[in-house]
Amino acid sequence: MTERAPAPIAIATVLAFCATACSGERSQREYYGTTKPRHGPDEVWTNLGTEPEWIDPGKCSDSPGGTVIFNLFAGLLQPHPATLAPMPDLARRWDISDDGLTYRFHLREAHWSDGVPITAHDFVYAWRRVLDRKTAAKYATFLYPLENAEAFHRGAVVLKGLAEGTTAEMLQTALPSAVKVERVVRMPRGGDAFLYLAGVDDQPELRTRAVTTLNGSALAGARVRASVADASMVGVEAVDDRTLEVRLENPLPYILDLLMYYTAMPVPRHVIERLERAGQNPDLWTRPEHIVSSGAFVLEESKFRQYMVLRKNPRYWDAAHVKLERVRLLLVESNNTTLNLYEAGELDYIGHNPLPAEFVDHLKGYADFQAAPYLGTYFFWLNTKAEPISDKRVRRALSLAVDRDSLVKYVTRGGQIPTADLVPDGVANYRGLRSALFDPERARASLREAGYGPDRPLPAITLRYNTLEGHKQIAEAVQQMWREHLGIRVEIENQEWKVYLKTLQMTDFQIARMGWIGDFADPFTFLELLVGANGNNHSNWSNAQYEGLLREANGTRDPAARLELLRRAEAIAMDELPVLPLYVYTRLELIKPYLMGHWLNYQHRMLFKYWWIDDRWYDGPQTPLPNRPPPMLAPDPAAAASSPDAATPEPPPLHEAAP
Repeated sequence: MTERAPAPIAIATVLAFCATACSGERSQREYYGTTKPRHGPDEVWTNLGTEPEWIDPGKCSDSPGGTVIFNLFAGLLQPHPATLAPMPDLARRWDISDDGLTYRFHLREAHWSDGVPITAHDFVYAWRRVLDRKTAAKYATFLYPLENAEAFHRGAVVLKGLAEGTTAEMLQTALPSAVKVERVVRMPRGGDAFLYLAGVDDQPELRTRAVTTLNGSALAGARVRASVADASMVGVEAVDDRTLEVRLENPLPYILDLLMYYTAMPVPRHVIERLERAGQNPDLWTRPEHIVSSGAFVLEESKFRQYMVLRKNPRYWDAAHVKLERVRLLLVESNNTTLNLYEAGELDYIGHNPLPAEFVDHLKGYADFQAAPYLGTYFFWLNTKAEPISDKRVRRALSLAVDRDSLVKYVTRGGQIPTADLVPDGVANYRGLRSALFDPERARASLREAGYGPDRPLPAITLRYNTLEGHKQIAEAVQQMWREHLGIRVEIENQEWKVYLKTLQMTDFQIARMGWIGDFADPFTFLELLVGANGNNHSNWSNAQYEGLLREANGTRDPAARLELLRRAEAIAMDELPVLPLYVYTRLELIKPYLMGHWLNYQHRMLFKYWWIDDRWYDGPQTPLPNRPPPMLAPDPAAAASSPDAATPEPPPLHEAAP
């Protein structure tokens, strides 16, 4: 998941803030700022940090949007708020076939916030929508573990009746020279195969030519029928309204983590199609006047770049355990302003914005300061098709000329772990590459190999970042390192978040900062980012050997062998350097002592359904209550799936007519 914010703010800003906030002796203050809530006990105020790009589960890929979605919508499963282990949500229970390829989810009786039942058909529609190229979902590759999902998403040619022994070379010979075969994948059924073509994303007419050429042709003595893979082939099926069957290409150790992510959540087909019938843009379905929810909250109000208000959803299946009536999300980008609001009690929790790095030594002495690991890597995208970054020797020089130890010690100052690898070392027992963090001599040698030196200096390059003082500070530090160690001139430019995301999507840059937060605790969540078809890959880089190793890894049942294949894939990527990793994140937090039900977890997942206010603090400072995480919610016994859901209340009366 794209991470927008974590980074320090500028020194001048911190000093200005300290003029008011740092006065007085630390020993006289146990907590930072007020400890009396500024609102009623049925609501919480926190900060989202910026306007989300999308709050559509099928289109979102950034962390602010993800926070809103995880609280507005429900999936088959939900994460435990502290450990993030999968627990039942809309699925009461599930069955797994002996070969680990088929999952059958039994859904509870649940309703959208407008009273319409949530069914297995909503999941089928949502997943096919994500995989449909017309949706332009950045996370479409996230669903590739489903049977035939990649074939549908990429528009593979389906070949029926293909003779055994027909090779990719034979097919290439039969096709026009402009149509290039990428690979041929045999289906389990004899005689059928998927033909993947190169370059058809930009030239879809090549796919049409391939189908026209191959359909009805004789290859190796067999008559072939050719067509394009369609949505009906994807391994998801509504057996009935309350039963969803999911078929996988290969058994995966993280499949339940994947299926509880927002990309796999259902969306309200009846609302989206109503807008389409009315001739309106279906993307408007997430506006407050149209949106319906399936989760613990509904979107009550949204003011662009100001705030969002979430209200409790009385039709959520587990509404009886949701204690808050409202959550106010500010959209404050400034770390300094966020800290001021927290001190004054206008925020109960700093939310998405990080603490100022230069102020951490002061803040960590307060009782409301907390620190936790964060499964994410801060890096720069390197556009591999933009001169002179297109030369991997230049990219290597840029990487080796960054003093990462100094960067985290003197600039970010939040306990971050310096790294030159994309995958954090140790994730799910993964042994990282531990690439060189800093080697200016090798950096200069690599630049000379690329043909640059005093007589032929490298042309000026541009580094872009999204507007935030912390990102500017990092960019300026790296700019100085490249000037000092390589003698090159670097210009830095900033853009507002939504504009910046469009810049990345169009790869209109040479170098651009980004961060990636792992969607689950497995190396694949980082390595999949560099797959050519991944909508979040902004490097203009793809590599058939790399992607082949990823496919082989996820088809391997031996855990140790799988991790080694993933490591070999990362070695290819870190040799080619489409990204320039800098450090592994940490999270430093301020949380009011009266805010209960929030636990720090490795994804910074904020689940408001568990939050509540300890109202004793309205009367003055108290001894904090123990904030113990809830027990794991276990799947219902099999017998319960066939009986009425007595624990689910009937939907309350509608305030307005259902669409």
